[in-house]
Formats: sequence, C-alpha cells, structure tokens
Amino acid sequence: MNLRQKIAVVVLDILMIVELAVAMYFAHRNPDNFTLVFFKVFLSALIPTFALGWLAIRKLRSAGA
Repeated sequence: MNLRQKIAVVVLDILMIVELAVAMYFAHRNPDNFTLVFFKVFLSALIPTFALGWLAIRKLRSAGA
C-alpha cells in the first residue's frame, strides 16, 4: 500500500467517525425510534463511503501493483 492509499484510508476512517456522530445525533433527537433512525442514517451514509473508498484506493494503486 503506497502513501496515497494510506492517506485515503485515514480520510475514510475520519469520515466514518463523523458519520457515526451524525447518526447518533439524529437518533438522539428521536428517542422513540432510536435504533431505526440510527441505522437508517448511519447505513445510508456508510455504504456509499465504503464504495467510494474502495474505488479511491483502487485508483490510487501504484503502477507496478
């Protein structure tokens, strides 16, 4: 894994932590449906992040790999 890929992984980790915090915030505002709101917000943000991260890491691959 080259340096650009490592930076992409760190950025993805930070994005996932932010998504977790946002999901907790929205779920906290609706305590009756906490679990449903949490998973709806978190998974709807996490799945595209994983897909874009996978594509970014593949695109940033070294020429020799």
